Amino acid sequence: MTSEQSQITGGVKPPDEIIVLALRAISGEVTTNMRAIALGHRDSKAKFLFYMDRAPTDCEKECAEVIATNFDAGHPTKLEKLDIEFVVTNEYIGKLDMLDFMIFHRHEGYD
Repeated sequence: MTSEQSQITGGVKPPDEIIVLALRAISGEVTTNMRAIALGHRDSKAKFLFYMDRAPTDCEKECAEVIATNFDAGHPTKLEKLDIEFVVTNEYIGKLDMLDFMIFHRHEGYD
C-alpha cells in the first residue's frame, strides 16, 4: 500500500451517514458483472473499488461514474479526491480488500 492509499484507506469504518450515502449512490447502478464494491474514505478523499468478473464495459464504467457522482453530490464536504478502480478477479469475496467498508457484495453460492 502506498502512502497515498493509506491516506484514503485503512480499515476504519466510515461514519454511518457516509455508509448510507454510499448505499444510496449505488442504487440502480450495480450490474451482474460487479461482484463487490468497496469504499475507502478519509476526510475529503474517497475511493470506490469495483471487483468484476470480467473487464468492465463502457456502460459499466459509466455506472461507476454515476455512483461516484451521486456520492460526491451528497457528501457533506467538498471532496478533494474521488477515485474509481476496477479489479477483475475470481478470488473468494472474503479474501478481497474491502478498503474501509464493503458497500455491496453479491451472493456467490456453493454450487
